[in-house]
Amino acid sequence: MRRATLALLFVACALLSSFLTYMVVSGYWYRLGIKVPGLPSIAITKVIFPTENTSYFKVKVLNPSYSLRSVELRDIYVITPEGEVHRVENTTPPLPKKLDAGKAIMLTCFWDWANYTGRELKILAIIEGGSGATYLAKPPAVKLILGVSFNASRPFWFILNITNSPDSPAAVNLTGVDLVLDNGTRLEDITTKPKVSPEKPYGLEPNSTLTLNCTWNWLRYRDRSFTVVVKTIQGYRGYKSFRTPGPVIIKIREVVFYTVGTTYYFNITVFNEPKSPAPARISHIEVVVNNTRFGPEDLNITPPLKPPVVVQPNSSITFTCLWNWSRYQGYDMTINVETVLGYTPNATIKITQGTHRLALSLNGPSRLCISPSSKALLLCAPPAQRRTSTLCALAPFPRSNRPEWLPRRPRI
Repeated sequence: MRRATLALLFVACALLSSFLTYMVVSGYWYRLGIKVPGLPSIAITKVIFPTENTSYFKVKVLNPSYSLRSVELRDIYVITPEGEVHRVENTTPPLPKKLDAGKAIMLTCFWDWANYTGRELKILAIIEGGSGATYLAKPPAVKLILGVSFNASRPFWFILNITNSPDSPAAVNLTGVDLVLDNGTRLEDITTKPKVSPEKPYGLEPNSTLTLNCTWNWLRYRDRSFTVVVKTIQGYRGYKSFRTPGPVIIKIREVVFYTVGTTYYFNITVFNEPKSPAPARISHIEVVVNNTRFGPEDLNITPPLKPPVVVQPNSSITFTCLWNWSRYQGYDMTINVETVLGYTPNATIKITQGTHRLALSLNGPSRLCISPSSKALLLCAPPAQRRTSTLCALAPFPRSNRPEWLPRRPRI
């Protein structure tokens, strides 16, 4: 009898202690707001972005042991920082996939994340008839820094500097450079020196720079935007938009017809604007009078145009043409100036002795100013512009004590 009583007391104590333990744990869960889910629930426990390939990432999905039953994993989605939702179309193993309670599966998701390096992505796992899972993850912060420099006198190439950021967690292998123009045209794998290609990639470690000489004729693409795209074997890409330099702006500013005894000649003054991005290399001058064209050999030009004459920005040069203009006095003359790169200023004037100056007006287009004397130059710029106008070089400065410059004459 005593043994039976002790056994009953032992069982009663065990039951009482179990009940008290259950009450304590349940109360703790209740205070924390933890509840056993009423529907099947899963969790994403790990997301892996491989640094050697941006075309895929891995997701580990777990169906917890407390889940009510097995689940069917239907889809994986990615939400970008811009709020765009992308469904992963291809996974290994393929979806849908049955997942028993207490089991986990590692999925390889083929979705290119190269454009989101270092940015937070939201990964979603969706199941049939239950609660899915969400996971926040950042791909490796590999960053390619691009810089471009142009030589406006050589519009057939440009220099591209590519730097793998010091904070990049991995090296990259460069395979090519593309250009995307502002009209959407894409120039793929432009020629570079040194050459980079999928067959001959260039390894770029973090905090290192590669300088490429990129061949591209942008002469007819001046002052327009374009985007440089740098490609790598791993899938990382560098993007940056740039703008090509504007055109060289040269103008014919003055034409003066002279007579010295029986010698007739005229001077042409050409000005390269201050905002020009490069010197102008003048290689050809011709005039057209009465439908007759006269080239450099006919005009006897000084200085000669071989080699081309260089005019720096914000400077001018005067060409003397030893040509008898008296036979065409009163006719219209069209003057065409050409540079090596194809810039072609021109002007049309009437052949009369004296100074013909093409000057810019503050309130309108260019106008022609004529002085009957070749010694008394007429300044057409408004008075407020005299001290800063390039025309000041053609007349003595008001406060200068230097004598007035004499007109340029040819060597006879």
